[in-house]
Amino acid sequence: MRRRVIAMALVAALGLVAGAAGLAGCASGSGGGGTASGAGAGLPTVTGDYGSKPTVTIPKSHPPSSLRTSVLHKGDGRAAAKGDLIAIDYVGEIWKTGKVFDTSFEGGHSPASFTIGTGQVIDGFDQGLLGQKAGSRVLLVIPPAQGYGTQGNSAAGISGTDTVVFVVDMLGVHTKDEAATGTPIAPTAAGLPTVSTGKGRPTITIPSGKPPAKLVTAVVLQGTGETVKSGDLVVVQYVGVKWADGKTFDASWDHGSPAGFPIGVGQVIKGWDTGLVGKHIGDRVLLVVPPADGYGAQGQSQAGIKGTDTLVFAVDIVGTYH
Repeated sequence: MRRRVIAMALVAALGLVAGAAGLAGCASGSGGGGTASGAGAGLPTVTGDYGSKPTVTIPKSHPPSSLRTSVLHKGDGRAAAKGDLIAIDYVGEIWKTGKVFDTSFEGGHSPASFTIGTGQVIDGFDQGLLGQKAGSRVLLVIPPAQGYGTQGNSAAGISGTDTVVFVVDMLGVHTKDEAATGTPIAPTAAGLPTVSTGKGRPTITIPSGKPPAKLVTAVVLQGTGETVKSGDLVVVQYVGVKWADGKTFDASWDHGSPAGFPIGVGQVIKGWDTGLVGKHIGDRVLLVVPPADGYGAQGQSQAGIKGTDTLVFAVDIVGTYH
């Protein structure tokens, strides 16, 4: 997966990425209901409500030779289109042994997110989750050709001949144009950058003078959605500029989809972990991040960030999942 500049590891190295290690996981979804069962003749059966850990029973027969997809619970949210960022909970098992090789329903981790239909994940996910709606529970039976290929995934105990079975809860679907929808808040402190409050991509204007020595957080659009908690998977749009010259060094708007990452657990720079926990869906947040809360004395040469650079972000919170 592409690593974006703001993160130490913006998106975890999901086992869904061909050749990567197993998925890390844990969390619960929201909404939905009903107990899913039979998914079709010769396919695994699944019990448990959407949003709760599923129980998968794999038949004692040969797996299908082609990708099979079955909607166990149909949601009524947005349908996933190519290039959308989707947030999911999941469990993955090996058909032959019934072994759970990865899950986000236990283990203390956040749900997973990735851009769908763009090769970030195994083909079985890219093909099987396109068009699925938020709030749905989906069964995927994935043969090697659409899974981990002839090389398998030794870290997860998957051989090159293994068919894998996933149950996926579609927690959310986010488009490239999503932005904060809150109410403008008048600035209360002088000497800080200003952030536009209109629809779409925000602009940041840096004032003259020196940057503050400590982290500054200010809400410029006040949302009314769910509160972001430590350990959540948070989905954001963002623009990052350097205080010194006002130049943009990274922006989700340029990548074609929002960004998703666990917050408050050290997977992004400290300024983000500190500044975004406690905020709300619909907020647009100004973060002024000194080096100690950003990339430290080493900076980030790939992005042209020196060890003395203070960074300024405008962050739109469009989703949070736990």
